[in-house]
Amino acid sequence: MNDFAAALRDLGAAEIRFVVVGGLAVIRHGVVYATKDIDVAVAMDSQNLARLATLIERWKATNPDGTPLWRRDLSPGGALLLRTPHCLVDVLSEQLLPASFQEVLGRSDVKRIDGVSAPICSLLDLVAMKRAAGRGSDDLDLARLREAHGELPGDSV
Repeated sequence: MNDFAAALRDLGAAEIRFVVVGGLAVIRHGVVYATKDIDVAVAMDSQNLARLATLIERWKATNPDGTPLWRRDLSPGGALLLRTPHCLVDVLSEQLLPASFQEVLGRSDVKRIDGVSAPICSLLDLVAMKRAAGRGSDDLDLARLREAHGELPGDSV
């Protein structure tokens, strides 16, 4: 069972600077949807990465398939896909965001997910990320967001 609240509480308690992106952000932007993981983008400064590394150790995180992690460091432009005691957590470097981490965080809204407050990326940034990824699942998310909101940021008129 997924305990998204516990993972978000841990991220906050570890003082990791992050913003929620991906499926949970799609849900918080009004789409009825199920997701199996939490996607977060993190600031890539050395202090934040050190706090992230400490949390990964505390979680005794593994690869999603349960095998030991072959790397624990997040490289610029990279991602770490983790199985934690609470749920799957995909950690994305800030270079995968459509703007600087500070800009994306500044446009985010703090919303509650399973009772825990967390910064959720703006609709503008979520749409930009989904378009840039260009996977079939992202196209489906864009269609669902369009159903919920009508025209999306960047839609041609």
